[in-house]
Amino acid sequence: MKTIKNSNRVPKKQWSKWSKEAKAIFNSCYDFFMNNQKTMNHPKADKQPAFHWKTVAWNAAWIAADACDDSIPTEIVDV
Repeated sequence: MKTIKNSNRVPKKQWSKWSKEAKAIFNSCYDFFMNNQKTMNHPKADKQPAFHWKTVAWNAAWIAADACDDSIPTEIVDV
């Protein structure tokens, strides 16, 4: 069984909860989002600063990984 590398430093507590497929989805989605901001934003929107876009890409990849394991929360509580 091939292990999926935690190449984006997801906290270990969360990484251990995801299935192998969800881990792969997180990595591939995060890489895609990070490299394709223009594709993901409205064509007339300004490009977001790298720091902001990194957060958007991270959150979207996290939701995709949760969806893979059918565990999208119904509500996100601010921490």
